Amino acid sequence: MELKIPSPEQAYWGLRAMKTVAMADGVLDATERDMLESIQRIFGTTHDLEQLAPISPMELARAFPDPQLRRQLVQGLVIMTLIDGKASPNETAHVEQFAQALGVDPPEVKNLRHVLKGEILQLRLDLVRRFWLRQKVTEVWNKEGIRGLSKFVRGMMGRYENKKLAARYQELEHCPPGSLGRSLWEYWHEKGFALPGQKGGAPEQIVFHDCAHVLSGYGTAPEEEVQVACFSAGFQRREPWMFVFFVLLQFHIGIRMTPITAARTGMFDPLKAMVAIRRGAAMNVDLNDGWDYWTVMDEQVQELRRRYNILPAEAFLPAKQEVITVET
Repeated sequence: MELKIPSPEQAYWGLRAMKTVAMADGVLDATERDMLESIQRIFGTTHDLEQLAPISPMELARAFPDPQLRRQLVQGLVIMTLIDGKASPNETAHVEQFAQALGVDPPEVKNLRHVLKGEILQLRLDLVRRFWLRQKVTEVWNKEGIRGLSKFVRGMMGRYENKKLAARYQELEHCPPGSLGRSLWEYWHEKGFALPGQKGGAPEQIVFHDCAHVLSGYGTAPEEEVQVACFSAGFQRREPWMFVFFVLLQFHIGIRMTPITAARTGMFDPLKAMVAIRRGAAMNVDLNDGWDYWTVMDEQVQELRRRYNILPAEAFLPAKQEVITVET
């Protein structure tokens, strides 16, 4: 994704807007405070949260003209609304008012209203329409037609078997130690996952997701699935923020968005999520758009991280600073 880092002054206006949304119900709870502190940690600001004054949508619009930062801020306001684990009528209304004043209309704002009203079917249908699987289905249809689409659907259901394909992935065991191919094979075997082509194995079209796990270093625990999704949002060029919203619903709000994985609550760590997004956004390749992993299976994971500019999390965590009161 295109990710723009705000200046300290821009971050100040954004923090005021986020606190205004969080305080719409009259209280700043621990999860909302944690999110504001995490944003300050990432952006290197040190504002005293108690001294951040509310801000109106029109005042924010006058002080915050950058179109890209406006869109990013509205996405952040959506997350702020849900970070306490539920959608609030007052907070949702504030997000809609800020989005309107800023001239930003991302689909997640409408989806937030679906969450608030309990319109889960409409929510799922809209996300499915925009999710990357839709693009994969289109690609399969254009390349292989109905036969390929049938294989893909059966693969998503864990019912597709292809011994020749499975044997090709089994051969990754013989790639050099530390290589992408060997690491991917070890990842599947250590987690007890079937290989593509084996019954229960994922279709080839989503192997890039497992490669993202290996290259990023994130595991498969629910909180790490959130991080790898945020990492993927960072490197994606198509509907990147939808990844973040999807895992926020699935692993933090507890709305089951996929039949494959159980819903969880409280797994979205704002600081780790933002670091993961920045790690992905710093990359110079989109693993989900035209990247051919077969051409680099024998190459070392460390070398690929260097080549793709996959930086360690520590690169995006400025040292903690003492919080001070900033005169405004």
